[in-house]
Parts: sequence; C-alpha cells; structure tokens
Amino acid sequence: MRTSEATRAAGAAIGEFGSIFMLHPQTFAGSVAAGYTNPLAGYVAGRGGVLGDATGATVAAIFAIFEPGMTAALWDEGVAVRGAAGAAAVYSEQLAEFARTYLGDAEGLDRIAELGEKVIAATPGAGLPMFVGWRAMPLAGPGNTDAPARAAQVMFVLRELRGDVHLNLLSASGVSPVEAHMLGHDEHYTRMFGWSEPFADGADKEDRYAEVEEATNRRMTEILHAALNAEEIDELARLSTSALAALKAALPA
Repeated sequence: MRTSEATRAAGAAIGEFGSIFMLHPQTFAGSVAAGYTNPLAGYVAGRGGVLGDATGATVAAIFAIFEPGMTAALWDEGVAVRGAAGAAAVYSEQLAEFARTYLGDAEGLDRIAELGEKVIAATPGAGLPMFVGWRAMPLAGPGNTDAPARAAQVMFVLRELRGDVHLNLLSASGVSPVEAHMLGHDEHYTRMFGWSEPFADGADKEDRYAEVEEATNRRMTEILHAALNAEEIDELARLSTSALAALKAALPA
C-alpha cells in the first residue's frame, strides 16, 4: 500500500471508530449517569474539556464545524456539572470502558497503541489545540490487561490530530462549515451539527473542498512519516481497520 493510501485508510478507520463511540447509546447513557441531563452537553464538555476553563465562544471556534451558538450553550451547560477538567476525565474513562466492552477481540491493540504513541510524541502541537489537549490526558495502563482502553484512547488522540489539521485547512480555504457539510454529506448531516436552513450548497467551491481533503491527507502523511516508516504506516492502517471491523462485529445489532 502506498504511504498516502495507508494514511487515508488509517484516518478513515480511526475517524469512524471515534464517531461510533461518540454517537453510541452507551456513551450518551454514561453521560446522563455522570450527571449530564443533556448527553450532548456531556459530549461538548467532555470532548472539549481538555481546553480548560475556556469560554463557550472559544470552544465553538475550535469545534468550528458546529453551529457556534449551539456549541457555546452546550458547553456552558456541560461545564456547570463537573467543570472542564472533570468532564474530560469522565469522557476519557467512558471511552476506555466502551473499548473494554466492545474492542477486546481486536488484534494488535498493543501495537496500535505503540505506533500511535510514536506519532503523538513526534508531532509538533502548534495550531492543534484539541490534539494537544487530548495528548496531555493520561492513558490506560499498557499491556494485555487494559490494551483495548489504551488503544482506543490513542486512536482518539490521533482522531483529534487529523481533525485539527483538517479544520485549519478548511478555514484557510474559505469553504464554510455548512458548505463543507453539504459538499461532503447532505442536509440531514448539516442539521445534525446545529445549522439552520437555508443551506449554502457550496457548489462553486467543490474543487476547493476536494483540495482540502487532499491537503489534509498530504499533511497527515508527512506527520505519520516523521514518526513511522512505510511498513509501520501500513501496519497502523491494517490494524486500525481491523479494530474497526472487530468493534462493529461486537456491537449489539
């Protein structure tokens, strides 16, 4: 597999893994059990809690692809429960428990963590706030006893890394969040992020959006290649794809 193709495959698998966790009923139920009456407030405070005691407007600017008023309101609601650091700790443990429940049958979890941690340690943090915040969170213990949790947490940090890279490039491109949602997905997806109609379809920016996607993959290829050789990048792609498949197989129908 060419390095750029392997990078794209790893990014897709890791991205989908994180999305499944964040949208899963177990995660929402865990947020409610932790005191977040609105599980979306638990999500925003939990994921964004690594940013510290920021304002809702600041968090909305960093989340970027969500409607900012919605994000700010959910942040304020969420941090009122446990604070920013407390919310992040709860969310990280929810991720670990989710992986312990559904990822235990995946192969190479220790290796996913090992390769991912190499990338995380070698990547400069400038302009990557969510990545830097999640990089500072403690990981579950290494070894077979908690391999699913550690691998999942490492993949989550890598997901935030790609997300920050992508959002930087998207912002510089002049493609708005709504246009990006419409070009990459559809109206339903755009509404899910809190935006209201009418939606700009971005039809005149299709080429720009495609270049953002390509530029994201180019930059992520550079980042992975700075820490891993081509064979290791292939291995990360293969194992993360396999982990996603194992997760999907383990989830209740």
